[in-house]
Amino acid sequence: MTGNGQQAAPVVIVGAGATGCTLALLLAGYGIRSILLERRTAAMRHPAAHVINGRTLEIWSGYSHLMAQEIAALCPPLEDIGDIRWCTSLAEPPLGGLNILGDQKRVDEVLAHCHYHISHIGQHQLMPALWGWVEKEPLISFVKGANTLDFKAQSSGMTVKVEHQDGSTSSCEGDWLIGADGANSAVREALGIEMKGPVLAHMASVFFRAKLDAILPQPHPLLTWIYNPDFCGVLIKHADDHYILMGPFVCREQQMVRDGQAFWARVIPTVIGAQTPFEVETQGNWSMTAQLASRFRDGRVLLAGDAAHRFPHTGGFGLNSGVQDAHNIAWKLAAIIEGRANDRLIDSYEVERKSVIQLFAEQSVSNHFKLDEVTKHLNISNKSLIAVTKAFQSAPIKWLPSGRKGALADAMMKLAFSKTKLLGRTTRQARKLREKIAAAIPGQLEHFVSTGLEFGYAYTSGLVISETSPQPRIGAGVVDYKPTTWPGARLPHVMVRHEGQSRPLIDLVDKRKFTLIVHDTGAWTRALNQCSDRTRQHLCMAEAQPCLSSGPRRPVVQLEVGQHGAVLVRPDGHVAWRTSKLASAAIEDLDKAVASLTSSYAARA
Repeated sequence: MTGNGQQAAPVVIVGAGATGCTLALLLAGYGIRSILLERRTAAMRHPAAHVINGRTLEIWSGYSHLMAQEIAALCPPLEDIGDIRWCTSLAEPPLGGLNILGDQKRVDEVLAHCHYHISHIGQHQLMPALWGWVEKEPLISFVKGANTLDFKAQSSGMTVKVEHQDGSTSSCEGDWLIGADGANSAVREALGIEMKGPVLAHMASVFFRAKLDAILPQPHPLLTWIYNPDFCGVLIKHADDHYILMGPFVCREQQMVRDGQAFWARVIPTVIGAQTPFEVETQGNWSMTAQLASRFRDGRVLLAGDAAHRFPHTGGFGLNSGVQDAHNIAWKLAAIIEGRANDRLIDSYEVERKSVIQLFAEQSVSNHFKLDEVTKHLNISNKSLIAVTKAFQSAPIKWLPSGRKGALADAMMKLAFSKTKLLGRTTRQARKLREKIAAAIPGQLEHFVSTGLEFGYAYTSGLVISETSPQPRIGAGVVDYKPTTWPGARLPHVMVRHEGQSRPLIDLVDKRKFTLIVHDTGAWTRALNQCSDRTRQHLCMAEAQPCLSSGPRRPVVQLEVGQHGAVLVRPDGHVAWRTSKLASAAIEDLDKAVASLTSSYAARA
């Protein structure tokens, strides 16, 4: 697409991050073409995210099991990513720590919840892998170096004007436009959609390479929180001796932002040891917010991922929630584009996703401020950081000359970190301080283990048939997850026998129809003959037949509907309805459920 050329596809996606790539690939799985526009010419090298949930890998496997396995293989061995530490520097003994894999019973339970597990994969590793799959998918037209200038709705659909790196312009057309172009979304800005929520902090980071085997235990800690007089922040381990170091700033006039090269050259040695050589690769800065777009849809334009919502990095929900957005959109757009549904189906996207996003945002913000329980003993807190950041954006400080403003901010940060000097001393006061910090660290577990949200997020409205009894908490908390078929929840993971092979039950869910999962196949086959034509049109059936590897997680137990009931599952693997009645007694209820789920959007025959 160069010069004045023009392409057309049912869907135009702006932004080839994890959200945009996922949506393009999932649509291709339906045989639907898309145009994917990306302003970069090469995949990002700065790892802004690194937590990939098991549920995210499960969603990717819906496009290609091989792709999901390839990405999962980028994660280090599980035993190498469980150590979290708090230190003054890597050269000094730790102040305390968490071993998030220390409870073997919990680890075994988590591994039983999905074919995949939570993984540590830097975005600089992930994006080349996703781009590779996008580039070899013939149904995706991937246009790099494309800056979206403008778009407008016409009778034939959306027309998007694009500027290329060589200065030429072109346009493309689609029935739907998806803004997956990140926190500074041009699509969202063009629509005038407001982001609502607070700015919690401004963060800067450096990506560097260093050999730390001499000063770190094997395996190296995944995360190390650093508190010393020169720097307070976190160090994140990545593959091939690479690390991200990041910390807060209160104004852009500080050296951390104004002259990052000099700042990191001075600070990195205080973290990894003065004698340890290092090589800086990239630097970056961003604003940490907890913000939600006032709406996710404007006609035939949808917002997804960071363009629709932003979280603190404390919890790792950002990238994963964007993948979930794409998953929710994909099956609905496919139904509309293929003529199986009308446009009203996509109304449920915002209804369903907003409640989940708010849950993730609340937990991320909670994690952010819960860190204060550790640092308050050093007179450092994220609450005070917000206050100082606001002060530097307000009169009279904002009126100061740039140099004085930056010097003031740097001096205040230095003062704020001053109590950390005590941590390296041998006095009784220093020992008591270290003991208080160590005692507060176990309370940080929810920050690093959130299986209850990873798999337990559920849709409480939209295309689900709510039950009259009080809704249980899907997760047994943030940390632990209780599988359930409560309507709105993800279908529990259980292995079943299908065509002579052992398969995850979720793999049997049809991509286009509601799947009725049953144990008593004969009874339900006979009963479905009494269903309305509408019900049969929207249904297929799958048998939850136990296999030898099911163990205690037998389908009849996990599905919670007894031997004779049934669970109705949407194309995205979320439960829409269930019954524990006999098939012959449940047909009328099934007819009503399908009619309720499809009446507003079903395409006319």
